[in-house]
Amino acid sequence: MVKVVEQVVPRKRRRFNKNKKKAWRKKTNIDDVEENLEEERREERYGGPLEERCDKELLFLDVGEADPKVELKDDDFTFEYTVDKIPEDSCSAKKATKVALKPSSKKHQVKTLKAHQFINGLQGVKPPHKPRLKKDGLSVKMKKKAQLEAKDPKLAKKAVQKLKEIAAANKKRSNRPRTVIRTKFEDDLWTTGADDVTQECNKKGLEDSFIKDIAKHYGIMRKLRPVNVPKCKYVKPSKLKAVRPPHSGASYNPSFTDHQELLQKAISQEESRMRKTERVECLTTQMFPTIDEAPTEETWLQEMSQGLPKAGDEDNEIKEEEEEEEEEEQVDNEQLTVTHKPRNERKTKKQRRKELKEKIAKLKRLGKKEERVRESCVFRVKTYQKEIDEFLELLKTRKHCRIGRHKQRQFMPRCLGRLRFHEEDVVVNLGNELPGSLREVVPAVSLLEERFKNLQRRNMIEPRLPHKMVRKYKLKKTVKRNYKLEFDKIEKMVDSLLE
Repeated sequence: MVKVVEQVVPRKRRRFNKNKKKAWRKKTNIDDVEENLEEERREERYGGPLEERCDKELLFLDVGEADPKVELKDDDFTFEYTVDKIPEDSCSAKKATKVALKPSSKKHQVKTLKAHQFINGLQGVKPPHKPRLKKDGLSVKMKKKAQLEAKDPKLAKKAVQKLKEIAAANKKRSNRPRTVIRTKFEDDLWTTGADDVTQECNKKGLEDSFIKDIAKHYGIMRKLRPVNVPKCKYVKPSKLKAVRPPHSGASYNPSFTDHQELLQKAISQEESRMRKTERVECLTTQMFPTIDEAPTEETWLQEMSQGLPKAGDEDNEIKEEEEEEEEEEQVDNEQLTVTHKPRNERKTKKQRRKELKEKIAKLKRLGKKEERVRESCVFRVKTYQKEIDEFLELLKTRKHCRIGRHKQRQFMPRCLGRLRFHEEDVVVNLGNELPGSLREVVPAVSLLEERFKNLQRRNMIEPRLPHKMVRKYKLKKTVKRNYKLEFDKIEKMVDSLLE
């Protein structure tokens, strides 16, 4: 039995080396280039491309066989032709006629189309006017007809019967059982059956929490329950203005106080940056000694020999150890005393009764004391009220502080990414750098950078920094074979010269 191949295996695309020009010339596909060149050659054979040719070469006016001496105008001739019948030779069996076309000398009259002839209107004829009836109005004929039908009892009976038949037919159509084949699929499955499901859940004895989840699910699917929209959807991420007005000291002609304020702001910013750099240097470079204070072999030996005994101090140490041992022996002899383990004697009934009475009396005393304290708390109502008022006042102040912090946070940049937002440097011109007029003003900040920082400040985008391109693996360097041979030759030549 022969197997039919339904799908042909696609041919594998041939690959070739691209390191030589010879391979590029032989293996590259240049069919599209050849087609384009062939198209250009064909256009040149027909007189060049159409874009470069003038209108006189492409179009001409056929005026027939006219006298070349007579000057003719374009308006005297139109593209209409007359038909003249020229008889054939008498020798032909069938009579036939030749048709020749000659240009007519009449001017062309533009005629309106029949479809457009009523646009301008007919002369001397008014447009037809048909009176329209009102919404609930009837014509005279219709009124007379209705009056006659109302007088005739047979017609009235027929009309009533017809209305009854229509109502019965509509009722029958609504009560007709719907089949799966003839339904129009207009019912929504999510709208019908939700109550049945909850009833079944109640019958089966399921938990109320499970039924609530089902009702919530059906409510969302039927679009009866509104979807929870986040509160921040219609609120801007920041209340800062899109364009921040610059400081008055940044003007080309500022006042002395404004210029000094801006200058002080720039100085404080630079001081904070210097403090940070000094702190980093203190914790890194300054922790290690300099070259002058670096440890040597002598200092290392001195440090390592700390605590070790020297040659002259051995006898003194032996004497001190003997004295310490004698003192310890004397102390041990003084502290030696004989003690016996106390015996646990059994308590008598009298002792047990006495302990029980003391315990009961102690409990009674504690109960009376608690009752006295509880009764005395009635006289401390004012103090309690004062404490409650102070606590409520504290809650109110905390709430005001929280609201204030929330409002202040709306004007501050948030931490949207792993980086924090840093304000750009304050640009300030010194007194001798201030321009004399508006014509000499030079932009101090790039507009693109300023807008980019503004978007970060308004929480539109997260703070970003330019990333450096870091290679995951080091580049492998190889020397070409031809170069390697040349290098070997050069090395041999150098060795021979040195020898």
